[in-house]
Amino acid sequence: MYYLCINKRMITMKAILGQYYYAPHRRNFGVWQWTEVSENGACGTFIKDFMSKEEAREFVWMKNGWGKPSKKMN
Repeated sequence: MYYLCINKRMITMKAILGQYYYAPHRRNFGVWQWTEVSENGACGTFIKDFMSKEEAREFVWMKNGWGKPSKKMN
């Protein structure tokens, strides 16, 4: 199992326990689920790699229950 732990300064959006997020991962984009959140940082469990940022974004929106993104990425 692959974990990602980052400190508070590295988090670009508010980390919420159980939610999914995406970020660059090697040459692709990876999806993680927050498993630990504290005032000092957060850790997430790796879920899956995607070939494009748009695919990862759509997966995260679906898993978080936000529907489909209304706007395309620039």
